[in-house]
Amino acid sequence: MPEINNQYKHEEIVSSRFSKSMIVACLAGSIVHLLLSIFYFIIKVPEMCIFSIITAFLFLLWRHLFKNKLIETSFILASLNAVIGIVLGEYFIGWESNFNIYFIILPASLFLYNGWKVWKSSIYLITLFSFYLILYFVLSDFEGVYKINEEIIKYLSLVNTISAVAIILMILLSFNSSIIQMQNDLENRNRALNQKAKELDYSLSKEKQLGQLKNSFVSTASHQFRTPLAVIQSNTELIEMLTAKDKAKDAEKYKKITARITMAISKMTGLMDSVLTLGKINSGNIYFTPVNLDLVAFCEKLVKDFNLIQQDGRSLELVLQGTPHKTFLDSKLLGHILSNLADNAFKYSIGKANPQLRIQFNEKDVIISVKDFGIGIPEEDQLKLFEPFYRAENSEDIQGTGLGLSIAKEYIEMSNGKIEVSSILGGGSCFEITFATP
Repeated sequence: MPEINNQYKHEEIVSSRFSKSMIVACLAGSIVHLLLSIFYFIIKVPEMCIFSIITAFLFLLWRHLFKNKLIETSFILASLNAVIGIVLGEYFIGWESNFNIYFIILPASLFLYNGWKVWKSSIYLITLFSFYLILYFVLSDFEGVYKINEEIIKYLSLVNTISAVAIILMILLSFNSSIIQMQNDLENRNRALNQKAKELDYSLSKEKQLGQLKNSFVSTASHQFRTPLAVIQSNTELIEMLTAKDKAKDAEKYKKITARITMAISKMTGLMDSVLTLGKINSGNIYFTPVNLDLVAFCEKLVKDFNLIQQDGRSLELVLQGTPHKTFLDSKLLGHILSNLADNAFKYSIGKANPQLRIQFNEKDVIISVKDFGIGIPEEDQLKLFEPFYRAENSEDIQGTGLGLSIAKEYIEMSNGKIEVSSILGGGSCFEITFATP
């Protein structure tokens, strides 16, 4: 598409440049033919006088057509008129009048305009050359209808030659002037583009600095939060130890308080870890390092580890489809992706059937899906589900940061994969990941 647009713009530029040149040529041609009509009137050749007057007005008409970019129409009409004028001049006055010199103007003008297709230009030149040959063989020895003094014929020949050359020079000068103007316009546009480029570079530089500052802040804040959180955590454990040792009367009450503190610390630490991970992704500090991975063995281990920590009796079921084959994936990134999806599957389907981890091996790709039978996701929330810190309306009472799916999606895209979600409110959700196979 860009190539077609560039070609169209180039043709428009050529058309505009040629039109300006021909507008000037038409004006010059109109003036020349008015002068010639006076000359023909003086030498008493009424047919040529009438033709010259008509042609002078026709030149003004063609000038209007060229202004409206009707180049081909006006060019063909002007060519026909020129041929007719040459034939009439040779017939009424004779070959010595040198009217055939005007044949030079037609191909000269054509060569300046390259908007025509090659076949059109070829047909035009062949037709023009054929007319000239026919005219030469038929009228070169013809003396002309009107017997005009030889001195006058010489002057007429000179006038025709000067007129033809003058018209060509007017076209060339106008064409060259148009080129210079276009070059100046192009230089001005280049200067404007360079200025815009400098402004854009400056804006990008500032944006990059702000991005680096943001990443630096996120990294520093995450690490700085860890120290007080660790202190709080250690002191919470110390309180638990002291209350247990002293067998305090309110030990059970203190235990509930410390449990809430521990949970809050865990939540804060998880949030800091997620924010720090997201900052690393945005700054390009996490890399995709694929290896030849046995996906079935990898997922079997992940399922086993997950099932060991479940406390409600449920387990993650592994379902295989198709013929297993090797895949090139980053095991670290894939582990984080599937762990996040599996953790969500358990968290949002408490009291429901076992979640499923399904691997479907196809010829050109492998599809990994994590399906649960829990609360589901409202349709209006599904489009924003992968945005940082976004949580569905029906998940507000369930612990989470709103960053897990965002990070998982980033990891999937880094692994050259794509993720899609389908969900029925109250009927569960299915997250489907597709990786192309080499």
